[in-house]
Amino acid sequence: MLFPALLLFWVLLLISPYIVINRLAAWANHTPISEEIVAQRDTLKVSQQDERTAWDPKSLFRDSEGRYLDYKIPAVDWTIWFYLSLFGYYCAFFAAQKTDRGRAESLVMAQAWVVSSWIAYPIFAVLPADIDLRWQLGEMHGLYGFLYEAFHALDEPFNAWPCLHIAQSFVMAAALARWWLQRKWIVAVWLLWPAWLGLCVSVMTTKQHFIWDSITGALLGVGVWAWMMRPGFRHLDRVADGELPLARLG
Repeated sequence: MLFPALLLFWVLLLISPYIVINRLAAWANHTPISEEIVAQRDTLKVSQQDERTAWDPKSLFRDSEGRYLDYKIPAVDWTIWFYLSLFGYYCAFFAAQKTDRGRAESLVMAQAWVVSSWIAYPIFAVLPADIDLRWQLGEMHGLYGFLYEAFHALDEPFNAWPCLHIAQSFVMAAALARWWLQRKWIVAVWLLWPAWLGLCVSVMTTKQHFIWDSITGALLGVGVWAWMMRPGFRHLDRVADGELPLARLG
């Protein structure tokens, strides 16, 4: 019964460098955004990146008038619930069967989760980008004001691409769909993927990520699933219960 909780603990420990890279990028010295640039915000044509940014991801997407598409995406405060749903996916390990097979499948997901993170970390470190979108949220009050303020205090606007929110949640959702199908929870799987798509949209409507981040995050998640998870699950499907690695440990 302790296996899911202990496995989650070790995965969180292995992916903890996220915070270190995030803080190092944010703490670097930089020149404040000038009043001239701030005055031109409404045009949506002037980037607010500072010298901490190695490459501006939003520069890829502009409309015919030169406005950044990332700036044109509306800020939708209530989509933070979809954004925060990532932490619900962290409980996916508890959905696996309480058997040696379920624990072996959990280890496959754990490896994919950690590997997807460590593929992204060198990119975060070498190509940092200030996610200069939070100014579009405006002033918030009440519950949403508290939620956004707390989240911004925890997560500085760096570690832009690939978006680990999308990559990690896809890895976990793929495993969760497998485990729910094993339990014949068909309706839950039908609801899972629309909810995951809502999370993908929310990273942009909460002004946490650029369009480029979302695209690369999805590619990372699907890539790790195709490279590690699907082959791992298929291998386990071919192995008899008594030949599972965890079963032989006993």
